[in-house]
Amino acid sequence: MTKVLVMSDTHGDTSLAEKVLKKHRDVNIVIHLGDYFRDADRLHELYPTVRFEYVHGNSDFMIGDVPGEKLIEIEGQRVLLTHGHRYSVNWGIEKLKTKAKNDNIQLLLYGHTHKSQVIYGSGYIIMNPGSISDPRGGDDESYAIVYIDNDKIDVELMTAV
Repeated sequence: MTKVLVMSDTHGDTSLAEKVLKKHRDVNIVIHLGDYFRDADRLHELYPTVRFEYVHGNSDFMIGDVPGEKLIEIEGQRVLLTHGHRYSVNWGIEKLKTKAKNDNIQLLLYGHTHKSQVIYGSGYIIMNPGSISDPRGGDDESYAIVYIDNDKIDVELMTAV
């Protein structure tokens, strides 16, 4: 089983992210969904033995070769990382649903809205962990823990405070 910590939209404030990582020292992978992907580098320096995966967001600049979207495989499951702004997620997730269906994505992770959400579709899960440092829409600071065990994916939204 692989334990994954998913966060998004830290916007330069890693204080809660550091506490969350300390709490979940047993994670195998940390995924950062953009808007200050350099925060993921900072966290990786604190936890160099943990695998970090990240994409850039709409507020990231000087991105170099950091992708805006990344497809990774975890225990045979196809996981897509995107910030979400290119899919117009502020107006709905229909484009994400289409992407998951058309590209055989089992777990599609996005951020951008700063609001946590989990949608279960036919053969896929779409999840936004919310923002760990700048929540919106009445949400608390949040992140997600994902457990992937071969063909089973369990997601859990968590409050960071």
